[in-house]
Amino acid sequence: MPRTDFFDRRLVAGVVLLTSLMATRELFAENEKAPLVVHEWGTFTALDNESGEQLLGINVDTEPVPHFVHNLSPYILNRELLSSDHWVFRQKAVPRHHPSVSLRLETPVIYFYPPKGKTLPFEVDVEVKFRGGWVTEFYPRADVLFPKTDNGQFNFDDLFPNKIGHVAWRKLQVGTSDAGPSTNEHVWTAPRNVAAANLTSCEGEHEKYLFYRGVAMQRSPLKIATEGDGESIVLSATFQELLPPGTQAVIPNLWLMETRDDGMTAYRRLESLPIVNDDRPRRCITAARRFRPAEFSIENRSKLETEMREAIVAEGLFADEARALLSTWQQAYFVSPGLRVFYTVPRIWTDHFLPLSVSGETEITRVMVGRVELISDRQRELLNALSVSKISTGDWLAKIDADSSELSKLLSGSSDIGDLNAVIPADFQMYRELGRFRNALVAAEADATGSTNLAAFIENNQLQPFRLTSSHGP
Repeated sequence: MPRTDFFDRRLVAGVVLLTSLMATRELFAENEKAPLVVHEWGTFTALDNESGEQLLGINVDTEPVPHFVHNLSPYILNRELLSSDHWVFRQKAVPRHHPSVSLRLETPVIYFYPPKGKTLPFEVDVEVKFRGGWVTEFYPRADVLFPKTDNGQFNFDDLFPNKIGHVAWRKLQVGTSDAGPSTNEHVWTAPRNVAAANLTSCEGEHEKYLFYRGVAMQRSPLKIATEGDGESIVLSATFQELLPPGTQAVIPNLWLMETRDDGMTAYRRLESLPIVNDDRPRRCITAARRFRPAEFSIENRSKLETEMREAIVAEGLFADEARALLSTWQQAYFVSPGLRVFYTVPRIWTDHFLPLSVSGETEITRVMVGRVELISDRQRELLNALSVSKISTGDWLAKIDADSSELSKLLSGSSDIGDLNAVIPADFQMYRELGRFRNALVAAEADATGSTNLAAFIENNQLQPFRLTSSHGP
């Protein structure tokens, strides 16, 4: 090996080591009077059609949390519906495909890092507000504030951009020794692989982090429209009014990604998107929407994950937190077929729509990843085919045990068919191939086109709960 090449390799190795050490820096401050360090990560998901309009009814839950997680079920107004059709409420604890849900708040977790030398455990109060949304699931148990009816119960019909949901943990003990409840659910165990302090609620529930998630009728931070016969996408921010007049912000990290049914992935990093609050037209960026066949490979998935992890660490997360975020969403982010854009959400948007407060002197870092699902060419083909296909009667559903967990998952759109001992009609097979947001896609198409075929498909396959009452989003 040439000597210059040897030193080049040593230099690269040294830079990598230094970067690693900085990313995994000392988690606890040396000074006991230093502020409590609080880190949070989470995901916002929206589904845009070709015009850049957010589609509704996207609260399908394809990766449910463990049974011990608390939710809004005890507060549901319509108890009769809950007991008679329980699978309807298994989508983020909200009626599945609720016709007002345009934005999903997925698995924010909050970690705590006390300063070294501080007496443990100690108490903190934590509160999160969600503009236009409900915090529907949470752990440990928390105080939940929500719009109430006269009888003091929760009304699922009451979801508007000006409503505010609250969740609060009071007298939370930071720095305890007990581990969280036993589970092998990856969506729950992956966020535990972080060197944060253990927590205990005032009711004696333990975990490595605070967890919450929910749904909202709210605009996504990013709007994406398709132009040029599907050849390009135009991306624009939606929140310039949050900036002080004459000031500028930026969405620095954006990636367009497509995963095919065969597991092959293509992606490209997009240019950063500036946001300015002034009288000029809204800034936007344009990017090619389609990928050439040669751009797909198995290796691209890990390459994209590496790029995203580096960007998330640069935004302020520790390296183990960034790994936990991406590990939690392997299936939803990288494996599931579809066309999507990922981006890091500007802090000004997060703090406005999801304000977080922690008692005492704190240093808070919040890194949220936004995800916009787009309608792929394959999904558009399937929707067009379904709208003109022969619609089955739905008799095959009547032959399956109504209490079957597999049937509940199938109807909710949260799993594949499994062993149902039934011949699945061709139209339902097409519906399945539409992916995790299949219900929202079919409902929006039926609403937009007035297709009698799609209306019959919804009716015959007992999918009425996801029928939209309005096509107007936030």
